[in-house]
Amino acid sequence: MVTIIVAAHGESAPALLATAKMILGDFENVHPVTFMPEQGPEDLLENYQTIAKEQPKDQGVLLLVDLFGGSPYNAAARFAAERENTDVVAGVNVPMLLEVISAASRKNATVASLAQKAVKAGSKGIRIFNEMMAPKDDAAPAAPATAAPAAAAPSTDQTPGGHMDIVFARIDSRLIHGQVASSWVNYVAPQTLIASSDPAATDKLRKTLLLQVAPSHIKTNVLDIAKTGRVYHNPKYTGMKTMLVVENPQDILRLLDEGIEIKEVNVGGVTYKNGMTQLSEAVYASDEDIEAYKEIANRGIPMTIQQVPNSSRVDMMKRLKEKGLVS
Repeated sequence: MVTIIVAAHGESAPALLATAKMILGDFENVHPVTFMPEQGPEDLLENYQTIAKEQPKDQGVLLLVDLFGGSPYNAAARFAAERENTDVVAGVNVPMLLEVISAASRKNATVASLAQKAVKAGSKGIRIFNEMMAPKDDAAPAAPATAAPAAAAPSTDQTPGGHMDIVFARIDSRLIHGQVASSWVNYVAPQTLIASSDPAATDKLRKTLLLQVAPSHIKTNVLDIAKTGRVYHNPKYTGMKTMLVVENPQDILRLLDEGIEIKEVNVGGVTYKNGMTQLSEAVYASDEDIEAYKEIANRGIPMTIQQVPNSSRVDMMKRLKEKGLVS
């Protein structure tokens, strides 16, 4: 276990942690430290020391600060120089914070390993859209940094008549974004991720953007519903642990009609449109959605409303009954 301290000018540190919580859900042992105009370096140093004293003596501390050479950094450098198993990384941003918080909970996490992850994630998270989309060497357009091959890599076990193993299926209007790429992929640990959507698969720009934000260590594809069915049934991918993300419950039904076996559906985020009913903080439903949820339930497939892995689980049909939307 490593204690994380996030320190920055003004109210930036609490705001960064609020953003991380929105994407990762609740987490522990991450502490914000503010630096206000009326404060000095000694105030920062005292705050760092107070947090460290609350931890076991041998526990490592990693400080993520905003500006190299700024007061939060200078005070953190003094603190690290006087304490063993402590280090400082400057230039904290959201990608860096997400990676460090996720990795800090692992048993083998160390201050040194987290510091390296922080630098790598923080740097990799800085991208220029036009540069990624511009032609390379006046030839073909540059491939997105995290784009996967047109289809998931084949499994070594090829069984005639076999199919993929759907280990997780999620309804999310945004398809691939922070909660999916940073939280659920790490939690589910699939071999491949498929965003299954007819509109996204035929929209070149949207498809490119989705592949750009996909986790780099997972093979990712954006496929239409029919092609998702064909890939699922391809014997080359027999047993491949696959995570599916769709935009709405109607697409879950279409995937089922393609013969895809889905054991449970996670409803994580359905954005509001006019006339929809709110079911949770992040999930809204239209009349058409409700009919689709009813049909999914009739097919014996449980559905759970849950934004991130460590947030509470709510049974979809129970919630619809509470809202008086189904009998």
